[in-house]
Order: sequence, then C-alpha cells, then structure tokens
Amino acid sequence: MKKLFITFFLVLLVPSLSLAVPWVPTRLQLAVPEVVNYNFDGSTLNIPVTVTGTAARVWFFVFTKDKGDEIGEVQNGHMGWHYVNGIDTCMYMSTPYDFGAGNNTITWTGKDADGGVVPKDDYTYYMWAYDYESPPESNIALPPAGALRGYANSILIKELDEDGTPLTNPYIINCISKSSVLYKWIVGNDPLDEGLVESTDLQSPPNSRFHAPPASPKFDDHSMIYFLDADKENLILSLRRATWVPNDFATRDTEWGYDSGECFWTIPGPVDDGNYIYYGKSDAYTSTVACTNTYIVDYDGEVVANFQNDLWLKPEDQEKGGFITGGPMWHMTVDGEHIIAQTGNMTLQSQANPLRYLESLEYADFTTCFNQNGDYVMDKCWEPDSAHPWVNFIEEPIWTGSVYPDRNNFAAFSLEGAGPVSIGLVTPDFTGVGHIAFSGEKGEIRRQTAFIGRNTAYDGMYTILAGGANQMGYIGQTSIKGTITSKVSVADEAPSAFAVEQNSPNPANPTTTISFTLPEAGTVTIDVFNVAGQKVDTLVNDFMDSGRHSIVWNGSNISTGVYFYTVKSGEFSKTMKMTLLK
Repeated sequence: MKKLFITFFLVLLVPSLSLAVPWVPTRLQLAVPEVVNYNFDGSTLNIPVTVTGTAARVWFFVFTKDKGDEIGEVQNGHMGWHYVNGIDTCMYMSTPYDFGAGNNTITWTGKDADGGVVPKDDYTYYMWAYDYESPPESNIALPPAGALRGYANSILIKELDEDGTPLTNPYIINCISKSSVLYKWIVGNDPLDEGLVESTDLQSPPNSRFHAPPASPKFDDHSMIYFLDADKENLILSLRRATWVPNDFATRDTEWGYDSGECFWTIPGPVDDGNYIYYGKSDAYTSTVACTNTYIVDYDGEVVANFQNDLWLKPEDQEKGGFITGGPMWHMTVDGEHIIAQTGNMTLQSQANPLRYLESLEYADFTTCFNQNGDYVMDKCWEPDSAHPWVNFIEEPIWTGSVYPDRNNFAAFSLEGAGPVSIGLVTPDFTGVGHIAFSGEKGEIRRQTAFIGRNTAYDGMYTILAGGANQMGYIGQTSIKGTITSKVSVADEAPSAFAVEQNSPNPANPTTTISFTLPEAGTVTIDVFNVAGQKVDTLVNDFMDSGRHSIVWNGSNISTGVYFYTVKSGEFSKTMKMTLLK
C-alpha cells in the first residue's frame, strides 16, 4: 500500500513539475552591413540581408542623416497635417519584402518617395521587420488568471539594470483597470506558473482610479514605484511613490508627492527614463476644448516643467471642421530622447524631445513631430470632403489607444474598428507605414503592443487583448539601421587583409553576430565547434565577394557553454572563442 501511494504521488508530481518550463521565444533577427557604399548614379543598390529565426516581412527606409538643423520646421503631408521640427526625415519607404530565413537582398535605385533623384550625401537607412507567418504565441499570460480581463490593461516593460545596461531578463509590470494591485512578471519565467508572479497593492482609495495607468519603477531602484492617485469624487490628481513589497501591501512614502490639483482625466503616466518622471493630466474636456498638461518631475518630487501639450485641436483647426471627442492624451511613453503621446479615439499623435524643452523652456522647440490625421494610418476620415476629417470614429470607427516605440523609435499604435489588422505603424518622423496584420488576425481589440529590443533572448513584440482574453501574445520583430554613403575609404576600396572579429554580443544569449573581412572573393565556410572539437553547426558554406560581412548565429538549440568558431576562405583561416549563455 505504501508503494502504491508513492507511485500515485509521483504521477501527480511529475505533470506539475513539467509545467514550470522557462519560456524562450523564437526570435527574429536581421544582419545587414553597418555601412553601404553607393555612387548615387541611378544604378541599383543591392543591400544583403540575412534573416534568422523566422520568416520576415521587411520594410526599407532611407532617412536624411544629421540634417535636423538644416531641415528646421516643415509642415507637409496630406492637407499639411504632418509637422516635423529639427529632425531627420524619411526620404523613401519601400513596399514590404517577404523573406524566408537565410540570405536575401533589398534594392534601391537612389530615388525618393516622389521618384526624384536623391542628392549624393550620407543617409541613414532602417529596416523594420516582423514575423508575418506565425500567429502570436498565446498563453504568455500575466497571471493570476483573469488579471488581463480588465477594460484598460496597461503593461510597462523595464529593460535596463540599475547601471543602465540591458537586463538579461526584462520584466513587465501589469496594471488593471480600477485596481490598485500591480503584477510583475520576469520575462522568461514560465508564464503559466502563478507562483512566479509578484504583486503589490498600492492601497489606493476605492474611488481613486479613472483608469489604471502604468506605475513606473525608477531605473536605479527597481523597488520604488511611482504612481498617480486620482480622487474621482473631488477631481484631484496626485503623484505618489511607494516601496514594492512582494505579494503584500506596498509601503507608501507619506512625505513624498506632488499634488497636481484639479483634474478631469488622469491618463497617461507616470513613466520615467532614469532622470525624470513624466505624466499628464487634463483640466477640462468638452466637445471643443481639451486642456492637457504634461508634467516633468525629478526624483525629489520637484516639478521641473509643466506645459500644455498640443494634442488637440487649436481654434484655427476647429474652424476647418475639427471636433474634439474621445478624450485627451490616452497613452505616453518616454525613453529620455522622445516623448510619444496618443489621444484616445482620435487621430492625433505627437512626439517631443524632453531634453530640448529642459534646455530651452520653449514648447515650440520641444515638439519634434506632430501628426494630425495619422498620416493615413490612424483613421478613415482623411478625405478632403470628409464631414469630420479630424476625428476618426464619427463616420467609420477606428479607435486608437496605446502607443509604444521600439529601440529605433518606430511607434506602434493600438487600433479598434479597423478590421482584421493588429497595429498601426509610423516611422521615427511619424511617416505612416500602414496597418500591420499579425498572422491569423481576426480584428480583436489589442489594448497594447509593446517592444523588447535590447538584444536579449526575448526581443520582439508583446501584445495584449482587451476584455475576456487572459493572454498576451508574442510576435518576432526587429528593426535595424545602417548608413548609405558615397564616401569610400581606402580600406573599403580594397581590403588588404583577412580578418575575423570577436562575436558580439559575447556571451551570446542565444544569438550573436560574427563579422569578418575578405581581401578577395571566394568560398567561405563558418563552422562552430564545442570544447571537445566536435562540429555542432555550420553557418556558411557559400561564395562571397571581397569586403566586410556579418552573419548571425542562433544557439537556441545548443547547450550553454564555451564554443569556437572558425572562418575559412581559401588559404585564410581563423578560429575565435565565444560563450553561449541562456
């Protein structure tokens, strides 16, 4: 009987142990040359692109480089609704390429979006890509069960350690509408194991929330949480802080805080960049007036700046048929160089540079770009004869909500009512890329789509569904940039030596880039060996031109440890040591 009991216990135990499995996604990566030479003579430029991990739908962009001061203020686009101020702008955007894993090529003929010849100069090129074949990996939930079923779910991703370096495992803070409880999930933990999720209760009064904005942990003290208390009854907004106590009540700092005064609506914020805390509040809201302020507060609780944000219609715009609806700012993100904000249910987005404002205290210098009709991406009412061209949901509904930039400042906006599409995507200067549909998209409401992108094993897009779906999905995504130039160095003209560089990053986790230079064209092989001298992978066995090349190795299917990679071409050969850490 005793033996039977033990056997029965083990049968119960083994399935429970099997559930606690670390989660590692299939990551999409691109490898491209850092510098591409082009004569700007009308010939076709071929840019090699190596895709690893998944298939990729790729857009190619050419931007001016370091020309912001020369460009100055420009009002352009459809009906003059696109504004840029002192930033580099998009000269060309390709139609999307669909690439499989392996070596691919993107072409450009040196022309801009209007077909004109681009002057000979230096340009920044970008590629933005996502896995268009695989549906979002679901069941990447933020437990406990039901935690994602609130109306206004918000996630806040923290990617940096206290010294500003990327975390090996980023973490996600999840906030639920009308709740004072926050949940924290370390990315890479088993998402189905509720015991691996921490929570803390901010002990906010029951009537304190209009919606739950993300509470922001300071970069160099991840236990300190900054949040907003919104007294709905008395319409008073306050910035507060507390110490995160795992799975218990947070400890409030009753001596710290800032009272922002009367408030109609409290979205968005707070968010922080390690230097300041940012949040917004609205003092009024009618069909024609929305007054929203942005606050910049230091960690001593002192207000550094308080200015009116331009995310609504000016009186002269109202005369053109504008109509305020849907509320003031809905969502805000900040990374130290950019504040990106989006209005709820409207077609307005703005981007600003907080450092500019703090240096000049001039709002005109602060705004870097402003899009008043979504550049065809965020609404269906952009036609000149539209009765309400400024507002997206009166004639044909598209509600826009959260906004999140990736590491190269491509911003994704959530959409509702746009059909079977997942996000709207804009470039760093808010040029509209278009509507992006994840594989298998059914037109579900995606409350937020955010990015991890600091070269971790978890880089990609994270999207949560609103209402009734207790899950977050993962989609492979990346963006990358380089330089196109007509300036050819002597080394570029004729590489004189065979060279193999140390892989980067090292340790690989689990991917890394191996770069090498060939003095002459020839067949190249790159093999990876373990410490016993056994070959575990072959990365390349192909003919290559002379010059510098980069190859991405994905060690996700190989055990953690020390490895060696050997690059051979003709009589040349070199072996380098690398570490794989997962």
